Amino acid sequence: MKYPVLLALLLGACGVDRNIENDITIGHGAYGLLVKGCDTSGCVDQVDGNEQVMIFAPGQPGAFDTVTSDDNGVYQVELPADTYQICTYSCTQITVPSAGTVRADWTSGPGGGNWSVTQH
Repeated sequence: MKYPVLLALLLGACGVDRNIENDITIGHGAYGLLVKGCDTSGCVDQVDGNEQVMIFAPGQPGAFDTVTSDDNGVYQVELPADTYQICTYSCTQITVPSAGTVRADWTSGPGGGNWSVTQH
């Protein structure tokens, strides 16, 4: 009886489930996962829920749009095709294609963190 409990504890401590595709409801724009990464031994990555993500469009003053990640660290925003700066703790450039989406995940951690961007 103790082995199923141990297995459940180990699986729960493995970190963040980065498979968020089933949570996405937009057909066009940007989405991603915000993660509180680790830079110390024994630390486990966690989702970064309820954090703001700001999108800046070229030639426009101020944020084009601002969204908040859900409790699971997932954010999504409908955007027209264009190139944008997307920001949370730091910024990166994304290009929303004329058909489809772009995924931009943020993981904090050593060196401040990093963005991972992929077209879909």
